[in-house]
Amino acid sequence: MYLPCGTFNENYISDNAIIRTRSHILWCLAGLAFSLLILLSGNTYLIHFATLVGITIIAALGLQILTGYAGLFSIAHAAFMAVGAYSSAILASHGVPLFLSLPAAAIVAGMVGLIFGLPSLRIKGFYLLMATFAAQFIIMYIITHWQGLTKGEFGYPAPSPIEDERAYFILVLVCLIAFTIATKNILRSKAGRALVAINNNDLAAEVMGISLYRYKLLAFFISCMYAGFAGGLYAHFYRMVMPEAFSLHSSMWFLGYLLVGGLGSVPGAYFGVILILGLNEVLTNGFALITNMYPEVMRFLAPLRQVIFGVVVILFLLFEPRGLANSWEKLKKYLQLWPYPYWP
Repeated sequence: MYLPCGTFNENYISDNAIIRTRSHILWCLAGLAFSLLILLSGNTYLIHFATLVGITIIAALGLQILTGYAGLFSIAHAAFMAVGAYSSAILASHGVPLFLSLPAAAIVAGMVGLIFGLPSLRIKGFYLLMATFAAQFIIMYIITHWQGLTKGEFGYPAPSPIEDERAYFILVLVCLIAFTIATKNILRSKAGRALVAINNNDLAAEVMGISLYRYKLLAFFISCMYAGFAGGLYAHFYRMVMPEAFSLHSSMWFLGYLLVGGLGSVPGAYFGVILILGLNEVLTNGFALITNMYPEVMRFLAPLRQVIFGVVVILFLLFEPRGLANSWEKLKKYLQLWPYPYWP
C-alpha cells in the first residue's frame, strides 16, 4: 500500500493495521460523522437513500473481489442477490431470527455461485461473461416459476424485526464497515494475492503453484456471499422481495459501478455506487419537477435519463478508464507535493 514519505512502522501490529496514517483516521472519522449527521437529521428520504447505498456497496465489494481483483467478469450479480434475498425471506417467514437468516442466505448464495463458477475453470473473458449471462436468466427463471417456494411474480414477504428506518440504517452501516474491513483483509491475505496473480496471468500463476481450481471457485463463493448478504438486507429493508428488483439491467449496472469507480480498488466500489445512485436520484427528482411544470415534455425526458447514464459511462471509459479511485489517488499525490510539484 502507498504510504506518505516519513511514515514507517516499528512493529508487525502497526504494519498489518488497515488504518495506518493520520489521514486514514481523519477520513474514517469524517465518514462516521457524516453517517451520524444523516442519522440525526431525521430526514426519512435521506436515511432511506443512504441505507440503499450501503446495501449496494456491500454487493459491489463482492463483485470487486471477483472482477476487479480476480479478473473474472460476471453479469449475474443481481441474480445472486436474489438468491440471498429469497433465502433470507423464506427463513425469516419460518421464524428464523434476522441475525441467523442473513448469514444463512449468504452461504446459500455462495453455494449457488460455486455451481455457476465452474465454467470459469475452462473458459474466461467474453465466454465467461456469456456463461454468467446465462446464469442470470436461469436463476431468475427458477425463482419466477418455482411458485410453491418463492410465490413467483407475486413476490415473497420478508418480515423484519427492525421497523424503524434509523435502526435499520445503523444495522446496514455496521455491516458495511464489517464487510469493508473483511475485504481489505481478504485482499492482503494469501488468497487475495493469489487472486491478483491469476488476474495478471493465470498461466504464470499456475506454474508458480497457485491452484486455479481452488482460487477461482473461492472468488465466486466470496463474491456471491457478499451478494447474498446484501440481498437479504435489501429484502428485509423493503419487507417484500420482487423478481423485478434483480433484473439483468441491475446486474449490468454493478459492472457500471466498478467501471466508474475503479476496478481493483475498494474505494472504487464506494465512489461508483455513490456517484451512479446519487446521479439517478438527482435526475429522478429533477425530471419529476420539470414534468410537474411542463407535462408535455414527459415523453422526451423518460428515455433521456438512460442516455445520460450511458454518456457518463462512455466518458469515464474515454477519459478516466481507471475510474474515480485513480483520480482520487492522483489528487492525493498532487496535494502531498503542492505547492512544489515536480514538473517534468
